[in-house]
Amino acid sequence: MKELIIKFSSLIMLLHSLYSFNVEHIPVQDEGRIKPLDTFARNHLLAFYGKRHFSDKDISAKDWILDLILDPEKGRDEKLFNISNPDLVSSLFLEWTSKHRYSFNEIVPGLSQQSEYLAQIDKMENSERSMFEKQLLQLSRNLSRFEDIIYLRALKMIPPSRNTENQVWKSPFDFILAGQTASLEQEQIMSSIQTYLGGRLKGENEMMTNALIDYEKALTTFSLDGVDMSKLKLETFLNEAKLFVYSLVFYLIGLIFLTLSWTLVSHWIPKISFACLIVGFLLHGYGIVLRMYIMGRPPVATLYESVIFVSFVIVMLSIILEYFRYDGLGIFVGGISGIILHFVGFSYADDGDTLGMLVAVLDSNFWLATHVTTITIGYGASLMAGCVGHLYLIKSLIPGSSNSSLKSIFKNLFGITLIALFFTLFGTILGGIWADQSWGRFWGWDPKENGALLIVLWQLMMIHMRLSGIAKSNEFALGMGLNNIIVALAWFGVNLLQVGLHSYGFDDGVARNLFIFIAFELVICFGLYYYPRFRKKSLLT
Repeated sequence: MKELIIKFSSLIMLLHSLYSFNVEHIPVQDEGRIKPLDTFARNHLLAFYGKRHFSDKDISAKDWILDLILDPEKGRDEKLFNISNPDLVSSLFLEWTSKHRYSFNEIVPGLSQQSEYLAQIDKMENSERSMFEKQLLQLSRNLSRFEDIIYLRALKMIPPSRNTENQVWKSPFDFILAGQTASLEQEQIMSSIQTYLGGRLKGENEMMTNALIDYEKALTTFSLDGVDMSKLKLETFLNEAKLFVYSLVFYLIGLIFLTLSWTLVSHWIPKISFACLIVGFLLHGYGIVLRMYIMGRPPVATLYESVIFVSFVIVMLSIILEYFRYDGLGIFVGGISGIILHFVGFSYADDGDTLGMLVAVLDSNFWLATHVTTITIGYGASLMAGCVGHLYLIKSLIPGSSNSSLKSIFKNLFGITLIALFFTLFGTILGGIWADQSWGRFWGWDPKENGALLIVLWQLMMIHMRLSGIAKSNEFALGMGLNNIIVALAWFGVNLLQVGLHSYGFDDGVARNLFIFIAFELVICFGLYYYPRFRKKSLLT
């Protein structure tokens, strides 16, 4: 009961923060956008420490960065930097520990002896660097960024004055140490920040509160184009709320109750399982809507966003499927898909700012809202069809499975395949129109275009083979299961090639996971398909 009261109180405080101005809401210009200090601190702590909160001291990212500014010497001695490569630790003349975390002062002596080597690495192309060289260079950049935070160079929290045409924000370092002239409004901003830090150092809450009030008043005197304070507060709320984590929890609970319903005869357990899936879906959707509102664009511009959105599409289709079937099939598909894709998305969230600015080729809201969203829905529906195909093959192996049950599953599989074909084909056509307006050609056999076309052709082939009688139900289910491989290659694999106009992003470390997934799908799909034949042959012999 006590824990529930504490959680409820923290929720009330979190909701209250949407209306009151706190230090974590202070806008900072970083990586091409204005973000709250909370996000700035979380992203940097993630880069240095590997987590978005300082668990060793049990403090938030915001408190960590403020403590670092107030007491730099203590911050340099804290074991903050995560070095998980023993070779890198050895090259810095450090002792390997189980926690593999080291302080700034411990790292600097060994790193300074490799300055010439670092200069050579910096001149190399990223593809030419070894993993050790990449990690060494990244560590060097992290230490430089750490120093920039200490000296307030990285904290671009002072808006440009009204008579300035550019929208480049300034840091306190620019005025205090670099000697630039500040306007009256900028001096008011710096004064309120200095007062807040002084109040924090003395532990005077009233002094800190008054400083934040003065800061907010001073901020209103600026012409802040494109800065919406309500969105900055909402982004801080989104950071704290962890909606996708809670949606994952509800998907897990729903799946647990579903497995219980297979062993315990109860009228309520399946309903509880379905309700958990729906609650997880609502939290999932709420998180996506908030991200859309904050960024002012659909949530499909990065790999992280597309993974979260695809899982949302699959869970939505699963809920519709469960509503009509009410036999646990939709709960199972939605729960499994939501859980797996959430974990995949979380792995890409660890890259840094998940609300980052778009690359130039994606900076078109109309086409982003049509082509990219449509093709992403097609990915989700295609993966959904693949999951149902797997279930059909598994169901056909279970002794006593009725033909009516298999026919019902196949009917759903075929319908979902038609939905997947529609969105993938329509999205591909819209992509051609976008390409014609952006690049001057409708089709250029770009790898990404080829991947989308391959999905369409594969699904058309399977539908044609089924309608013509060439493929029976099992063969169709096998083909749609293998379709997951084609979707993964078109979705993730194209970015590994580093060629073509669509190679605008994402991650060059996805290859291993992609190959594991392909091998897993090949083994599972062909194993489920050929196992009955091997079993029948062994019984005959």
